[in-house]
Amino acid sequence: MEKSKINERIRRARVSRGLSLDDVAQKMGDITKQALSKFESGKMAPNSARILKLARALEVKPEYFFRKETVSLAPLEFRKLAKMPLYRQAQVSELMHDHLERYLSLEMCFDESVRAAVLPPRSLKVSSVEEAEEAANTLRARWAIGGDAIANLTDLLEFHGIKIILLSVSEDFDGACAASHDETNVLISLNKDRPGERMRFTAAHELGHWVMELPESMDDKIKEICCHRFAGAFLFPAAQVKVEFGGHTRSRVHPQELLNAKELYGISMQAIVRRLKDLGLLSPAGYQAITITMSGNGWRRMEPGALPSERPRRFESLVFRALAEGMITVSRAAEFLQIPISQLDAGVCGALVHE
Repeated sequence: MEKSKINERIRRARVSRGLSLDDVAQKMGDITKQALSKFESGKMAPNSARILKLARALEVKPEYFFRKETVSLAPLEFRKLAKMPLYRQAQVSELMHDHLERYLSLEMCFDESVRAAVLPPRSLKVSSVEEAEEAANTLRARWAIGGDAIANLTDLLEFHGIKIILLSVSEDFDGACAASHDETNVLISLNKDRPGERMRFTAAHELGHWVMELPESMDDKIKEICCHRFAGAFLFPAAQVKVEFGGHTRSRVHPQELLNAKELYGISMQAIVRRLKDLGLLSPAGYQAITITMSGNGWRRMEPGALPSERPRRFESLVFRALAEGMITVSRAAEFLQIPISQLDAGVCGALVHE
């Protein structure tokens, strides 16, 4: 690998850990931030001993610095993450870039049959919030999932070629969608510390960003509303909402109704209330009343009946398949999974899946 590529890897590893040059210098203890800056800019090249120390400080394997570049990531849109500081936004971007890079390298160990064709971007033209509802119905029809509850949204997305990563980087982060420059690969990242229902909604929201073609002239706030409407309709179709809550406008809804529907459809009580409002099934007064009740109970921040999070399984399964079939070494498997080799022992595989 060229020197400049190694130096770029140093920068990416530092950013992905959310560290400043000062932070890394302090962790290493025998180097200045000025010297580190020269490594990252390509003005100096680290020797082998320095690379080992950098690997320990940045919590990566030394092989990371020599990994072949396999994908170029399109710029992320952080409109929804405006509260996140820029260095956290950069961290999310690098973590997603690294995961997608490892994912594609892993898939290259297999023949083409292992790769699912990804859903084409902007394949559903939408020019209004109401059309976002129809877009969700259209996608459900294309994927032949009917109108019933989606038992595991993460499995569904992975089946259709959308890669998923769980991150824990910032309280302000919900999720983001990134794609390779050629748009043949897409990755959705989710905050692993959120309740399951919120993670599902965020995943469906990001799916909306990917699949809907929204007018460039549309205000960003309206685009977000469109994606919210898409997510709500995708998780809880209008026909099923009417089955659960009736087809006429009501002036009151009981919290237990909302909790029951939440458990069945995997969508938050707040999102269900918004569905009722959007579909004209709850009067303005009724909407205001239940919103006040939920706020008074503290449910706007933490609802009752939090659902377990859905864990993406495909990447990990491919790693162990490749390892079992002798396609990769134990060291390479550990690098793919970003874990110590010791955790690949058969005795701890059961614990590994919960990491």
